[in-house]
Amino acid sequence: MRNPEKKSRIKMERREDLIQGTIRSIAAIGYSDATINTICEAAGLSRGLIGYYFKGKDELLIEAYRYLVAQANEDARRSVEGAGSDPMQRLLAATHMYFRRIKEEHEESLVTLACLGVAPWNAPMGELTRTLWRKYRGWIEKMIAAAATERNLDIDARKAAITYVHMGDGLWIGWLLDPEAYTLDEAEGILRDWLLDLFGDRPAAPPPAA
Repeated sequence: MRNPEKKSRIKMERREDLIQGTIRSIAAIGYSDATINTICEAAGLSRGLIGYYFKGKDELLIEAYRYLVAQANEDARRSVEGAGSDPMQRLLAATHMYFRRIKEEHEESLVTLACLGVAPWNAPMGELTRTLWRKYRGWIEKMIAAAATERNLDIDARKAAITYVHMGDGLWIGWLLDPEAYTLDEAEGILRDWLLDLFGDRPAAPPPAA
């Protein structure tokens, strides 16, 4: 009889393979054209295996999206923890990691964009997107509130978090759609400067030369 621990490990590995195959397939041909066949081919697995690990294509697509967000959240968490206890430095670290991931994980960014694009018409994807966005905005809101308290500033942390999160979303989506318009470093600088201006931490520009 097969070792239960080995069986469980194989199941996790196959699920991971299929999720990675989904990411590669969507990044290459788009959300609508990705099929069980293209996903299994990208994963290097037989089409008949998918039923053992997922109920169907829709569940697999949602799990791939959930996986991407979990990876991004873990990177952001580690980056913020490494920045120390100063909430402003933690916000800046989160901002840097946000754009660094988009630069380094271009394929994953395309898949995230594809998932967002179908969310209004796909109820499970829409529900997951709203849940994840609300969680992320809440995390940013807490850091903004902490930074404002530390600096004794009266800032509406909720509105600031909404602005921060969706300004960031707009910048990376805009870059994916038109990468010649600006660089990701410029995009990060725009969000970073907004954040510094919010807290009055950006150094004043030097006076023009006489």
